[in-house]
Amino acid sequence: MKKYIFIFMMISYGISDVPNDLFLQGNQLMLKEKYVDAVQSYESIIALGYENADIYYNLGNAYYRMHHIGQAIWAYQNALYLNPRNKDSIHNLSLANARRVDRIELPPPARILKIYRTIKSYLTLSEWFLFGSIILFTQAFWLLCMQFAVLRGRLVAMTLNVLIVLTLITHIIALDKYLQEKRTNTAVIIGNGVDAYSGPFYGNKTILFRINEGSIADVSNTQKDWTEIILIDGKKGWVPNESIRILR
Repeated sequence: MKKYIFIFMMISYGISDVPNDLFLQGNQLMLKEKYVDAVQSYESIIALGYENADIYYNLGNAYYRMHHIGQAIWAYQNALYLNPRNKDSIHNLSLANARRVDRIELPPPARILKIYRTIKSYLTLSEWFLFGSIILFTQAFWLLCMQFAVLRGRLVAMTLNVLIVLTLITHIIALDKYLQEKRTNTAVIIGNGVDAYSGPFYGNKTILFRINEGSIADVSNTQKDWTEIILIDGKKGWVPNESIRILR
């Protein structure tokens, strides 16, 4: 399990005294196994508009120990959005997912698609754009050196071709990730045994299906206190807003 970060790391994230105190307070409460109070501390930081992967990670741990699997999955997912390479968050998310009831198991994707998704998820969107900019700058510098005959030879020309291909691939991945995040509004079911209705209110509307805690769904529509969701297997229905939490 990941150790809690130190004060100087919190300062590096630009967090002021109040959130920093709440974070330290939450850590102390976790050590005392007062998980409900720890959740309140971490949630207060997020409510103030401050966030980083470590806050979400610790919040996920607190929810997990309270057996609130849906909330834990929501927190771990947010932690991985901010830091997709964190092995502890990946591990704990897999543990939380393993405790979900009636998980929807889809056929494994093609190997090349799995590799592509792994590569795309390895960096955040801003990191992909930064990496692409560095490659593009390197390519421009390399081409400039070739123009002024600073660099010559077949190997130099081959390197330029590699840089061009790498630039193209990097920007395609960055664009794909950007479009995915822009068009996808995803939520986690945090209630257990949530009924999905055919319309946005109780009463005579039909209960279409029941969703278990921790399920992931795309948000397609909202109306007052209700949200229309689409599950990974294509099922669509309306659920109360308090039964879900939107991922960042």
